[in-house]
Amino acid sequence: MGASTLQLVASHGGWRLIDNGEPSFWFLERDQAGRHASLIADARAHLRDIPTRIEATNDCGKFELVASFP
Repeated sequence: MGASTLQLVASHGGWRLIDNGEPSFWFLERDQAGRHASLIADARAHLRDIPTRIEATNDCGKFELVASFP
């Protein structure tokens, strides 16, 4: 399997976690979404050898790299 991307996107007063282009979860706080994304990315990288990136939208609406798990 190829690389994986998790994205945090502001949505309806909270944050949506997008998993490889598919909406997965919604969180009230960005920090909550980030912690869950980190857990998923860490598991994929270390248990399944799937490199995973975490990106989040900035104030301009563009994605920025938050973390990368080899």
